[in-house]
Amino acid sequence: MHTYLLTVPQIRESERHTMESQHITSLELMERAGTAATKAIHQWMEDIPCNHVFVFCGTGNNGGDGLVVACQLATDASARIDTVTVVLCQGPNPRCTPEFKANHARWERSQGTGRTRTVMFDEEKPLEIPTDALIIDALFGIGLNKPAAGIQAAAIRAINASDALVVAIDTPSGLFADQHTPHTCDIVMADLTLSMQFQKVAFLLPETAPFCGDVQVLDIGMEAPPDLETNPSLFSYDLARQMLKPRSPYAHKGTFGHGLLIAGSASMPGAAILSATAAMRGGIGKLTLHTAADAAQYVPAVLPEAILHIDTDPQQVSCIDWGTLPHNINAIAIGPGLGTNRPTVNLVKEVLDSITMPIIIDADALNVLANDKTWLAFLPQWSILTPHVAEFERLAGPADNDFHRMEQARAFAQRYNIVLVLKGHHTLISLPDGMQFFNTTGNDGMATAGSGDVLTGLLLALLAQGYNPISAALLGVHLHGLAGDLYVQENATHSLIASDLPQYFGKAFRFLQSEQKKA
Repeated sequence: MHTYLLTVPQIRESERHTMESQHITSLELMERAGTAATKAIHQWMEDIPCNHVFVFCGTGNNGGDGLVVACQLATDASARIDTVTVVLCQGPNPRCTPEFKANHARWERSQGTGRTRTVMFDEEKPLEIPTDALIIDALFGIGLNKPAAGIQAAAIRAINASDALVVAIDTPSGLFADQHTPHTCDIVMADLTLSMQFQKVAFLLPETAPFCGDVQVLDIGMEAPPDLETNPSLFSYDLARQMLKPRSPYAHKGTFGHGLLIAGSASMPGAAILSATAAMRGGIGKLTLHTAADAAQYVPAVLPEAILHIDTDPQQVSCIDWGTLPHNINAIAIGPGLGTNRPTVNLVKEVLDSITMPIIIDADALNVLANDKTWLAFLPQWSILTPHVAEFERLAGPADNDFHRMEQARAFAQRYNIVLVLKGHHTLISLPDGMQFFNTTGNDGMATAGSGDVLTGLLLALLAQGYNPISAALLGVHLHGLAGDLYVQENATHSLIASDLPQYFGKAFRFLQSEQKKA
């Protein structure tokens, strides 16, 4: 998979570069795109009865892609399709690209087979689309730079009003690929989006991803220019396996670090246990858990490997006698299940005031920062903060939309010189230099209580093992999601709970190790 997330101008530049470097024409590149889309549609339709296909075509190159698909479906004798209808959506005096004109002429030559027809979309005369139809959206693709209007907007509304399945070519029409799309815009609601060569940022964000349905990225041999710089990017399997360090057979427990986890309270002992278990399963050498006495009593039975450092307050974490801690601690995480009572708040501030090494800050420790933002200035450089969207909003203020939130995350990481892990389906990792990465693993089963506590423990394990904060954040988020993906290969997402995730860390590490060997 390409790690690129390109803007529309960068995609256009990649198209030009591909044609120049491979000595092909725009029409030939369009043929590749249409052929790849047709193949994907065939595979998708194997178990879906679709007797009629309606290809909604604009007059630009996306419409040309749609016409290639229409021609190929109409001439494929093996396709279980009764009719292929091209629905031309154009106003008076339409501007047609040369590639569209060439493929429209090809489509016209295919008429007369009995399976094909062409209709002009007329918003005054509703088009009858049967329920067993498949609609292919080839109106705009990435070619839209303003809200759809007129006959094209009416066509989008007609597509959405039908009961047919919808496949979008490259991008659902009406959706901006690289910027915020206003909620008032008409946007095709696709069941499947076939993206050419590259993922697009809009496909990864909660507000816009629902318009895309399932997304398949099709390889059409398109090349990005060698000097192209992209931000954000995707953090993929290839990058993860390159980042994973080999472990020496002559190592001992000291080799893999000693982490301190400050977590848990009488009312939330499970958060400490989940996080501590994740740290141990994440490959840490030794773990010291500082927690309230009433929480500590549950730990030995479920995690005898953890070293307990028990707070003087039975109910909550309130103070740490640093002199009684082991001197070889090289990584610290704070936050899961702490609560925000005054003694705990004071301890969080004490940690921020006294610790200079990068630390992992999660959950209630983030809430302490949100309630007193002056303490953001005390964050140790290169620390890892792991808020979900609501926690980040409390830290940075509300966002107008998902694209605005991305900019907030970038600015926050740069301002405080920290690594920000904004948790979600495609977790966004923002680095102090302004670079951003979307994670590519994980699933909806991980939207469950305690999943974030597990991530904190895993990040602590990686930091203790000598990964720098950037590598720990990128690799940790990837492994966390990969563990969830490996779980759902064997089970439904509905049944996934947070304590399942550490049990799959071993398989996740092995998966990346096996990918290393293949490479």
